[in-house]
Amino acid sequence: PFAMAASKRPLAARLLKVVLESGDAHAITVQPDERAKTVHDWLVGQLEPVEDAALGALAIQHDEAYESPVECDTTLDDLGLFVKESGTIVLKVSAVVEGSVEGSWRDQPLQRRTPRGALFRHILKEDWGQRVADGGLPAIEARNQAIRDAIREKGEEGLEEQLLYVKSRVRGSPAKWVVELEKDEPTYKIGMDIRVAIRCVDAIGLSADDIGDTELSVEVASVPAKPSSAFTFTIPLRADDLTDESGQQGDTADAASLAWRGRRILCLPKEQPRGKEQPFTLTVTDSAGRTGTSGKFYIEEEATMGDDSNTPEIDATLTFKWWDETVNKAPPADSTLTKIAGGRGVDIYVHPSEPGQVLRELREFPSTQKAVREFFKDLTVWQLVGGRCGGKVAQMTNGLGWYFDRQDLRAGFCMRRYDRGSLDEQLTPKMKMSDRFGLCDQVLEIMVTLDGEFPKLMFPDIKPKNFLCQSHTSDALRVLLTDLDDVRRVDSRGLTSTTPYRHPDWEVGAPTKKLYEQYSVAVTLLQILLGMRSEHEWSPADYVQSTFVAPYSSITGADVELCSLRDYCPTILTHLAKFFTRDAGNLKQEEGEEGESRYSQMRDEMKQVADAERDYRAAPATSRGGGSNGSFTIVCGGVEQVLTTEEWQGKLTRMVGRWESDLMTMTSFKGDYRGDLENVRMTLKELKRSVGQKPGDLSRKKIIGSVRDVVEAVLAHLARWMKKDPRFDPSSLSNAGGRPWPNIVLDELRSEMRAPPSARKLEDFYHTKLSGIGSWAVRYGTNIERLCNNLKDLRDYSHKVRTHLPDHSFLCHSHSLVC
Repeated sequence: PFAMAASKRPLAARLLKVVLESGDAHAITVQPDERAKTVHDWLVGQLEPVEDAALGALAIQHDEAYESPVECDTTLDDLGLFVKESGTIVLKVSAVVEGSVEGSWRDQPLQRRTPRGALFRHILKEDWGQRVADGGLPAIEARNQAIRDAIREKGEEGLEEQLLYVKSRVRGSPAKWVVELEKDEPTYKIGMDIRVAIRCVDAIGLSADDIGDTELSVEVASVPAKPSSAFTFTIPLRADDLTDESGQQGDTADAASLAWRGRRILCLPKEQPRGKEQPFTLTVTDSAGRTGTSGKFYIEEEATMGDDSNTPEIDATLTFKWWDETVNKAPPADSTLTKIAGGRGVDIYVHPSEPGQVLRELREFPSTQKAVREFFKDLTVWQLVGGRCGGKVAQMTNGLGWYFDRQDLRAGFCMRRYDRGSLDEQLTPKMKMSDRFGLCDQVLEIMVTLDGEFPKLMFPDIKPKNFLCQSHTSDALRVLLTDLDDVRRVDSRGLTSTTPYRHPDWEVGAPTKKLYEQYSVAVTLLQILLGMRSEHEWSPADYVQSTFVAPYSSITGADVELCSLRDYCPTILTHLAKFFTRDAGNLKQEEGEEGESRYSQMRDEMKQVADAERDYRAAPATSRGGGSNGSFTIVCGGVEQVLTTEEWQGKLTRMVGRWESDLMTMTSFKGDYRGDLENVRMTLKELKRSVGQKPGDLSRKKIIGSVRDVVEAVLAHLARWMKKDPRFDPSSLSNAGGRPWPNIVLDELRSEMRAPPSARKLEDFYHTKLSGIGSWAVRYGTNIERLCNNLKDLRDYSHKVRTHLPDHSFLCHSHSLVC
């Protein structure tokens, strides 16, 4: 009866004690409606593996001694859980799961299956879960509280919703910044991108909701900090760069791992790191004072451009430049860029939108790390040298300045445009010696400045093509150095240079010497004094011997200035020979001792020669006597006259005025050819300056040379007019037959005189018959006859260096006698 009464009682829930293999014991409530479940199925519903693996075979043992195995298909009812009135049923459970190698099995730790446990597992699988663990007890407690809240408030929702809720609860206000480099203690080379993630995190190490300011101050410093080793710059934090670890943005991103990622910091050389001996760190700070510091990183020794003992050098401080793709983009070119010059690996274009500027653009975009490093090394040189030697080197613009555009594959500098081109383009045998000496002095002044600011640096590629010219006051040229790309540290290797500016002792791969730079400067001075462009190979030593040492075999009639010195003042040439063979400009000189700069010595010695040449030019043009009362005899109109210096100057001044008036009536100076008129006016202006107003200004040879310039300017204009090409270069006529081009133009004028009206190239004005204006004009029939003969006579006289000028004017309508 007792048993029947007990069996009729309603079944109650019972507690079953489950001991896991780890020793943890759990009392689990078994409901009456679960009595028909097998022990295996019921345990699978209550337990789960700690690791993310399928639950395999269960091993179950019964009772406290754990000696009696339990069949897995035994039901809970058969186990006797609802029969016994007292006592405790204890099961010990262990399990194995299938391993990574097929067919193998391993022990699997088990834990009680709970909603909280599921959240734990998912959080641990997330990367931010590990950061919570690393955050210590405060972070763990914040996480546990967030999980409890999620179970209570989101218990009916799925696991993903609960997980998002936990994340939102644990992410508090920003507390600090984390700067993550791409790997532990990386080593960079100059110009390499430093890939970095900058994360704003909360107190438990998760990306914060409040991301703070949009700009950060960045400090780069050596470890441990050295004086002047630290410096700062500012970087913007753009929304486009804010991604999670998978590169996702916006609502699809994992908010916990959001960071500003990208290649944003470029390392530029300014200084002295020594590989692993000198670690650096990068520290960011926002306006609220929250900071974060990266791990250590290193700069390879290749970064060095100077030495520790020379603080003013380019390597005075290691510089990092924030490179922004949206700012440092190449200027847009809606059409083909206009190329105006080019050099080794570089092209010069007119800026497409900014007047007065040019683009100095690499012919090939840097595609290797070495090329990138070279570009940014050059950029640093330009910025530093330009900043400290302003007015001596070509300047980058204050706006964009430089660009490194990975999208359009263009890289270069934005620079001021210098209107007269290169110094090499200005060199000509017609250049006055005073102007040549002036250009030499400017070149030496530049080198004195560079040598004073950067004594341990090499500027090896010095040559006329690497100096730019700009118009200056009084029609003079201002010279500036350009092309700083090959600047190297003294004693470094890998130097390149161009013949004939390369020192004879230079060897590929050998350490560089300051002497090599000094040699290229001396050769540049020689080329300026010769008035010779870089159009062919030549030997500097041979030219010194043949130009400045008797018998002066290289001096030809084309260079009236050197001819005049050879014939009337060879002492000047002797001084120049001494300068290039024995003194500071010695092309064979070895490196000098410490003391006065060799460039200062060269400049002082060159000034002495220039002063001597100036004194020779300024000597009064008299044959007897001196000063304003001196006089000399000339033949004018077949009559011998005795004129004082002042009278001679007055007649010459009036003559130049009449010539200018004549030229204004020449009808071919119009339209596209008006530029020729300006050129002729400039030569007339020089002729007036040669005549001067004081007796000491008058120089016969200088006047004759200026007359020759006037003649050739007029002949050049007529040559262009007959070719119907305002840009025609008459000097190209010499290339074919080897004759001087002015003689060829004079021949063409003679042919024009004889040409029938249908074949004439000049306007009717030139073929107008003269009306006979005095005996001095009757021997010419037309304007072109008179013009052709006068130009020929003037040119012949200028080459023969006669003491008188022809007794006629340019054109028929000049009504006064011209001496």
